[in-house]
Amino acid sequence: MVDTAIKRESRAGHRRSRGMKGGVVIHRGTMVVLAAGLAQMATKAANLVTIGVADESVDNSNGGDLAKSVEVERRIFVMKNDATNPVTAAHIGSDCYIEDNETVTSDGTGSSVAGRVFDVDARGVSVEFL
Repeated sequence: MVDTAIKRESRAGHRRSRGMKGGVVIHRGTMVVLAAGLAQMATKAANLVTIGVADESVDNSNGGDLAKSVEVERRIFVMKNDATNPVTAAHIGSDCYIEDNETVTSDGTGSSVAGRVFDVDARGVSVEFL
């Protein structure tokens, strides 16, 4: 427990580089997840950790685990809305889920959290990637 003033180290948290899973391609503008600590393009599956949106396209299809890294950004991005189970204004402030690498859904069945719904409009779902 701290009982006096201290200087705490900080770092910018909106952008980072992550080592990629072998045999995968990540496209710029798609959601990126971690599976077993390795970055890969988001897919509808349980137990993935969403870390943001790829700032670049990286092809590691011929490489092994950690052979390449991808730059990922964390902030609010507009993603496509699922037509079958759409995210609505009622979901603002709540989690939304991965439908595919560019689409979010309100249905979390068999999926992982994409991020928090910031807004919903005609452009899509503004998702805050935490």
